[in-house]
Amino acid sequence: MNPSGEPWPKTVRTRRGREIRIRPIRPDDLERMLDFLAHLSPETRYRRFHMPVPDPPRPELLARLGEVVDMPPERGIALVALDDDIIVGSARCVRDAHGECAEAAVVVRDDYQGEGIGTALLRELAHQAQAHGIRVLYAYIQPDNERLLRLIPRAR
Repeated sequence: MNPSGEPWPKTVRTRRGREIRIRPIRPDDLERMLDFLAHLSPETRYRRFHMPVPDPPRPELLARLGEVVDMPPERGIALVALDDDIIVGSARCVRDAHGECAEAAVVVRDDYQGEGIGTALLRELAHQAQAHGIRVLYAYIQPDNERLLRLIPRAR
């Protein structure tokens, strides 16, 4: 059960008719996250991280992902969207020092973009954030990232 009393995972149907499950990320998602990141184009990585992101060495990537897959709720929330057992999207928010505000980020694999997965992830992230006492979500968005700028109003 999640903090709002609803069971995990949540199932959503995409615009293309795929059934995608959304649930919190878990420590056993590490290899799935590696595969997910390998399927992000350079442009998608740039949009998510606001800089060109080359393929880091595996030990560095594992260390960074270890912090994400095992994030305690007092630090933030991390969700994944899965098609069968493949991670196709990720959303997370990290609390600021006061704990009532959090920076949010959403990214979807290139071959799954445009199906409504990002909207579903952002909507669920906002719902879970509120249930965890986070009152404000904010995000840094590049001014030319039209896709994300259109997604935010739809996620309400």
